[in-house]
Amino acid sequence: MKHTLRSILGTIFATMLLLCGCEKENAGPESASQSTPGSTKILEAADLVGYDGKKLRRSVDGIKAANEKHNQELEKTVGSGPDQ
Repeated sequence: MKHTLRSILGTIFATMLLLCGCEKENAGPESASQSTPGSTKILEAADLVGYDGKKLRRSVDGIKAANEKHNQELEKTVGSGPDQ
């Protein structure tokens, strides 16, 4: 009796694991906008662990803006250099 019960429970558990692993992810429009490359909106979730999420997001946005500006200046410098 114990062996049969164990095998039934084991089968049910294994089936549940397989079904959870094969489940499709249905990404809604809200989660898609947060996971776009370059988006820092998700940093606001740092509030949940004790950080100031808005301040962190503004800081990262500032760093990204400065990096973009630097990259544009480099492109101008390389573009205006002597042609070979």
